[in-house]
Amino acid sequence: MKTKTIVICAIFAALMCVFSVITVPTGIIPVTLGTLGIMLTAVILGSKKGAVSVAVFILLGIVGLPVFSGFKGGIQVIFGPTGGYIWSYIPMAVVIGLFSAKLSEQKAIAMLKMFAGCIVGMIICYALGTVQFMIVQKMGLIKSLSACVIPFIPFDIAKAVLASYLGFTIRAALQKARLLD
Repeated sequence: MKTKTIVICAIFAALMCVFSVITVPTGIIPVTLGTLGIMLTAVILGSKKGAVSVAVFILLGIVGLPVFSGFKGGIQVIFGPTGGYIWSYIPMAVVIGLFSAKLSEQKAIAMLKMFAGCIVGMIICYALGTVQFMIVQKMGLIKSLSACVIPFIPFDIAKAVLASYLGFTIRAALQKARLLD
C-alpha cells in the first residue's frame, strides 16, 4: 500500500472510532452512529480500502481500546450478544464498496446506487448480528428481530440517505484533490 492509502485508511478508522461511541440508549442495543461511519467509509473508499479501514477499527476495539458503543472494548464484546453486528461491518463495507464502484457521472444515479449499497449492507449487518444475538441470548427470531432490527430501521434508512449524499460529495472532493485513486 502507498503511504497516502495507509493514511486515508487510518483517518477513516479513526472516524469510525468517534462515530461508534456516539450513542443514544434505547434498550439492549443502543442507536449508534457506528453504522453511519461504516457506510461513509465504504462509499468513499470503496470495497478494499473500506474493508481494511473497518478491520483496523475492529482490531483497535478487540485489543481493548474503548471504540465500540458505550465506550466498550475488548474481545469479549465481539463474542457478546451484539458482537455479530460489529464483525459484520467488514462484509457490510465490502458490499457497500462494490455498489459504489464505477459510479455514473450523474449525481442522482450515483447516489441511488450508493443508497442501495447501504441498504444491502445493513441487511447483511442485521442478518449476521441477529444470528449471533439469538445464539448468545438464547432468544427466538421474532423476539430478536423486535429487539435488534425493527426499532433501528428508520434510523438506518436515514443514515443510508446521509451516507449517500455526504459520501458522494466527499468522494468527489477527495478525487478532485487527487487523494483517492
